[in-house]
Amino acid sequence: MSWMNFMNPPLVLGQELLEGYFILSSLPFALGVLGNFLRILDTDKKPKQQETPLSSGAWVYPSLNVDYLIANLLKDKKLVGIVRNLHLFEKYDFPCLWISKIEKENSVRPTHLEKILHWVVTTITHDHGLIFDGVEYLILENGFEPTFKFLLNLKDRILLRNSILVLVVDERALEERQLSLLYREFRRISPIKQQP
Repeated sequence: MSWMNFMNPPLVLGQELLEGYFILSSLPFALGVLGNFLRILDTDKKPKQQETPLSSGAWVYPSLNVDYLIANLLKDKKLVGIVRNLHLFEKYDFPCLWISKIEKENSVRPTHLEKILHWVVTTITHDHGLIFDGVEYLILENGFEPTFKFLLNLKDRILLRNSILVLVVDERALEERQLSLLYREFRRISPIKQQP
């Protein structure tokens, strides 16, 4: 405060306090605007994806990018798979049950839901990650209602073992009502964006 302000009446001092208050109260807004501006300029930054490993529970992963799923979201888990697209999982070293009408070792027919459930119960113990690819195929062969009931039973058994169930699903293959029922029971994982 200058010597001249000391001599000024209290009205001038009150005006200076108001100006100081205005500047201080505007600071958070200005910093927020600046932060947003800098985020827009930062074009090298990739869109934020879920990078932390999944917690135990039941999930839907609407992408065939299983490499990202396995490397980032299911890391540190003992993995097993029930798969229709076997080629997506061949490079990984974990047990898989192939859903197919072809009789082969480690394969099961899509209509034998009880055999799939038995395989899960005898294979998964504690803290596993089960990747289930082929829900659409089961729906095609069994219908939605029996498949959905099967998935709910499977989910309950996985949760009792404090493990993770991830359904790899192409959302375009399902009807809106089916997706709504699925998302009531399974949490959706945002898929990673494919780089051009």
